[in-house]
Amino acid sequence: MGDLVMSGNGASRYGAPGLPHDEPIEVGRYLRTLRRSWLLVLLIVLPLTAVVLVVSLSLPDTYRASAKIVVENTADPLATRDVESVERRLATIQTLLTTRETFRRAARRVKGETAATLDEKVSASVDPNANIINVVATDDTARGAARIANAVATSFLGTERRAERRRLNRARGTLLGALADLEGVRGLQAQEERAAIRERLTDFNFGAVNAGGELELAEAARPPAEPFSPRPARNAIFAFFASAFVAVLIVLARAQLKPRVTGSRELSRLLDLPVLVEVPYVRRRLGRGPKRLKAIEYEAYQTLQASLRRQLPPTRQRTVLVTSALHGEGKTEVTAALGLVLSHAGLRTWLISADMRRPRLHEIFDVAQAPGLAEVLASTRSNGSSAASQMTAVRTASRGAEAGSLHVLASGRTPADPAQLLASDTLDSFFDEVKDSEYDYVLLDGPPLLGLVDSQVLAQRADGVLVVCHPDRMTPENAVALRELFGRLDVKALGLVIVGARGFQPRYLEG
Repeated sequence: MGDLVMSGNGASRYGAPGLPHDEPIEVGRYLRTLRRSWLLVLLIVLPLTAVVLVVSLSLPDTYRASAKIVVENTADPLATRDVESVERRLATIQTLLTTRETFRRAARRVKGETAATLDEKVSASVDPNANIINVVATDDTARGAARIANAVATSFLGTERRAERRRLNRARGTLLGALADLEGVRGLQAQEERAAIRERLTDFNFGAVNAGGELELAEAARPPAEPFSPRPARNAIFAFFASAFVAVLIVLARAQLKPRVTGSRELSRLLDLPVLVEVPYVRRRLGRGPKRLKAIEYEAYQTLQASLRRQLPPTRQRTVLVTSALHGEGKTEVTAALGLVLSHAGLRTWLISADMRRPRLHEIFDVAQAPGLAEVLASTRSNGSSAASQMTAVRTASRGAEAGSLHVLASGRTPADPAQLLASDTLDSFFDEVKDSEYDYVLLDGPPLLGLVDSQVLAQRADGVLVVCHPDRMTPENAVALRELFGRLDVKALGLVIVGARGFQPRYLEG
């Protein structure tokens, strides 16, 4: 159906349908995809390039030499030939050069060669810009390649010259017979015919001297100074670019088959959660963690702690679970940095490493992993003692004794079944003790939500959940699964913390 068009007098009519607008090409998305998959690209490019280089170095050297044959019309310099006949003549000579009979005669001139071996080593080509035919020969030695090319060229030229002489001799014999038949015949016509035959015999005698002059050896083959193949450097360069092209195609194909979230806006729409802050991407040297923040990071976490205090004001103690959909999205770094910023704001903060599968919080603050949360829960379950004394004993990582202090509880030794330990009644006793503590905020560094029950158990006992996301690692399917999980758990999701934003020029600020 056509588009509805309004005319000048207010009437409407249907016109031809308009063309759809072209969708812009998301170059930035493709570049992010390639940057994210740099390791896959290297795993494709480097091995293939190395294999080609090793194979090229292991192959024997092959030399190539070329002899040139020129085709001229020396019998009649003023004669003209059309282009088609010249091309046909050149193609005929090219074909005759590579016949078995030519190779058989050439093999007599080259020791150790046969017609079969020459068939594999010799080729002929026509120069498109001149009446020249190239006889190309390959061999494992430079002298052998030149010897083979010259042998084929000279054998062919000799054969052509002998064939031309035989043709001229047959024609000359025919004329001599005709002249003998006219001897003794009188009359003006017989006299003219005898004169014409003698003139043609003179031409044939001259042609016999120059028989085969149409084909000449323009340039003999010379031994090449370097091998024609293999060329390891050239082959490696070609392999590098070819494998890079293949790697890019594979990465982009994977991105199309398994698309990623393009940015924070799309992620917010898929999860139906607000974006609280976008933490910029910061390149760090090895060993530098959130204990030393850059200025732009510090500002981002100041914004995050302000949003947290607005949604969960510290009128009473607040327990917040910091988690993510998948591993490796930066939830532990966010937990540590947020705890530092809250303590700088004068709030008593307690960080608890509740990720017993892949704990990292103790590494960031350089504290012992055990004893920790696992030991507290296990001891309480085994002897029924209060968890308060256990927590007091292991809460050793302090960042200040005054108001605004920061304490860290490590995860402890990894239990055999973390999910069973967290799902026991001991966890309720632990949270009861946490609520009776003097802290303003308790931040739980929990395991990922998808695929594990650990964080789901913790989320139901927390006052709010902060979801840390790295858009380049999140797929739309994972985002939808996470939104459905929040709907089933009926927990309070405070919002999203986007990690990995780019385009900033930060400066250092000590934490």
